[in-house]
Amino acid sequence: MKIRDIEDLFAFSYVFEERSFTKAAERLGVTKAAVAKRIASLELEWKTQLFRRSTRIVMPTDEGNSIYRNVQTVLDSVKDLEASFAGSEEMEGNLRITCAAALANRFVAETLGRFQDLYPKITIQLIVTDSLLDLVEENIDIAIRIGKNPAASLSAKRLFTNEIAIAAAPSYLRTHPKPERPEDLFQHNLLFLDMHEEVSFLSTKLSLSELKNNRRFVCNDAASLIKQGLSGKALLIRSIWDFQEYIHRGELVQILANHPLENFGDVWLLTPISRVPSRKVKGLVQFFEEETKKIFNQ
Repeated sequence: MKIRDIEDLFAFSYVFEERSFTKAAERLGVTKAAVAKRIASLELEWKTQLFRRSTRIVMPTDEGNSIYRNVQTVLDSVKDLEASFAGSEEMEGNLRITCAAALANRFVAETLGRFQDLYPKITIQLIVTDSLLDLVEENIDIAIRIGKNPAASLSAKRLFTNEIAIAAAPSYLRTHPKPERPEDLFQHNLLFLDMHEEVSFLSTKLSLSELKNNRRFVCNDAASLIKQGLSGKALLIRSIWDFQEYIHRGELVQILANHPLENFGDVWLLTPISRVPSRKVKGLVQFFEEETKKIFNQ
């Protein structure tokens, strides 16, 4: 595969991102015909069709999707090289990040917003899902996930420990005796996710699985459990990062702090080990490390 002109790659990248020859031409400052000519040249050189065209939309083929990931790596390197020669601290381009809903709602989205305040030419696509997407196949730059042992195919930065803690609304404590030891929880209505059933108290080895019958509200959505806890319906057992802001505001009170539960892994920032990280990816990784230290005192 030969590349005679780096502008051919920019033309391909812009058509892919905009799904439009016209918009790609506007970004390049050339005519639509010039963009079409560059794409045709690449298709001839690479012996494959890159896009399917209709009167309404341009869609990449499977080959186009696959090639785009490699093209972006090349273009990121070119932009980084140009910035280094110019002595520029500015970053630009697209970043694709994925994380679970609870992480997005609690700190990821806000942290990304602050990063864009510093670098307004960065465009971010946040893919919120509890599914473990393949970062290479889905062309994702960064994943933020909870777990114990990240896959060997991923480069991992530990952000902070996923500490499980217990809290109650003041209204709940006004009508129920405050637990003083883990065994007291058998006398209370509890809220926790099924995935945390095997978590145990370090002092007694009492596990949450032994307390699962004390749940009158069972749900797989962490946000719904927190709402129930804030309303004073039950004791909330959840990752502390997901409710610490309510503790700071006095809307929840942490209990049994002297009887800690086991941690449920760590929160990790992951990037594909097979891909050389661009300057913007490195910048966002460093930014997340610094910001989460401030937020979670890690």
